[in-house]
Amino acid sequence: MLADYKVGRCSRRCYAENRPLEPGETFYSVVLPDDEGELQRRDYSARAWSEPPEGALGWWKGRIPEAGKQKLVLAPNPVLVDILRQLAASQERAELAYLLALLLMRRRVVRPVDDAESPALGAPAEEPAEAEPGEQDPQPQAVLTVEVLSGGEQIQVLECEIQAGDAVRLREELNELLYCEAE
Repeated sequence: MLADYKVGRCSRRCYAENRPLEPGETFYSVVLPDDEGELQRRDYSARAWSEPPEGALGWWKGRIPEAGKQKLVLAPNPVLVDILRQLAASQERAELAYLLALLLMRRRVVRPVDDAESPALGAPAEEPAEAEPGEQDPQPQAVLTVEVLSGGEQIQVLECEIQAGDAVRLREELNELLYCEAE
């Protein structure tokens, strides 16, 4: 079972140098337990960072936003579900649909459905017809069925194996689809 952890926002102060982090400045954030076992976030300037402190549970790199720049925000959940429906209907966009379904599961907008009784896409519904000699039956493609938590609708998405070489392209395509400028 997954647990939820509360981690605060960026403090905009360097923990080691005790100074404000400037707009556009790169920083590193670290999450570690305090003496009471609660999670604590510490932010470090790039200059003060060498490695994560002992006992760190996780760390990441970020940048302080510059003043006056438009902030990109993730589209609202109903819009994301609509995009998932559209992507799932197009076999050419199967990789994007699969990644979006995983993202929406992580955000708890959809949940996976155990559909052991429903066949994979491309699988025969009944007895297969006799194949001609030399013909091979196409392999059925595995399907991830997700249920939209707000309405109960089920969406079927082809499961895809994402290749490392496609990761940058897919990330850029997803960002273009899912993010918009905040007002």
